[in-house]
Amino acid sequence: MRLQPQQPSVHGGAGAGIDLSASLNPLGPSPRALEAARSARLDRYPEPDARSLRLAAAARHGVAADAVVPVPGAGFGLWLLAVALLKPGDRCVALGPCFGEYARSAAIAGAAYQEVRATEPNFAWDLDVLMTELRSGGAMCFVGNPGNPTGRAIAASDLRELCSTQPATVFVVDEAFAAFGPGAISLLEGKLPPNAVVVRSLTKELGLPGLRMGYLIAEPTIASRLAGVMPPWPLSSTSIAAAVAGMEDLPHIERGASLARVHIDRIAEGLRARDLNPVPTDANYLLVWAPTLTKALARRDITVRNCASFGLPVYVRIAAPTPADLPRVLDAIAEIE
Repeated sequence: MRLQPQQPSVHGGAGAGIDLSASLNPLGPSPRALEAARSARLDRYPEPDARSLRLAAAARHGVAADAVVPVPGAGFGLWLLAVALLKPGDRCVALGPCFGEYARSAAIAGAAYQEVRATEPNFAWDLDVLMTELRSGGAMCFVGNPGNPTGRAIAASDLRELCSTQPATVFVVDEAFAAFGPGAISLLEGKLPPNAVVVRSLTKELGLPGLRMGYLIAEPTIASRLAGVMPPWPLSSTSIAAAVAGMEDLPHIERGASLARVHIDRIAEGLRARDLNPVPTDANYLLVWAPTLTKALARRDITVRNCASFGLPVYVRIAAPTPADLPRVLDAIAEIE
């Protein structure tokens, strides 16, 4: 199989001033993770298979260690799944609008790609439509839970039913923002369906996007296949140390998720006061139809995520700000004409 080069996707996280184009823990970096990263030995090679991260993730979710595949971030995990499990000509279906790396990863593997898009204004997904599409054939199905950029989540029970009705499809469930969502949405809160792979990012919940760290959880046969095509030393010593310490810092993750909900609610109130109607969200960000908002906030040195790359050119996604930045963001929204 020869991989097909693709143009890079558009992402947030490089804005000036107050950057709300990337959705991170509003408390900032986990102190325990940050300290562990600073203390990591840099004069030695890291673990060739990031074993410490594998064991920490297995303990966190109550799964076998051989079900965990450490990866340098969720984006790498999506790429790995596509190139390891897809063949040229395979069909991929995704719930959209969604993260651009789903389409790009499928294209790199030479697979066909199609989105089943939610409808405006609330962007609630119709799983019956997805099921109908998969009956026509689907080697892989990408589901963001919560979805990006909509923030809408799906109950884990509904996902389990979907997996059981389509046993020939590998369901890639992207839980990059699940730590910020409500309960009962993660497939890791119960027995993982044998045809599902969960993608987890640690950079968001630990507030450390500069360290690439995450993991995949899958049935051991699939996990072994994924691990078997990974190069040695997939993560640096600093990333492994931060990931292990950060997964033990559950209070920081939980406080950040709780604070994010409060801040997103405050921003939603401010937007509604300006006659803007944000989409209901289960994540640490919200989506809103606001054609001029990106430029209006940029003039106040606040960066938000323009959603043109999601096929939503008149929408913006706004992440939960830090406590220090929240008043300035609310004031800026209140001043918008």
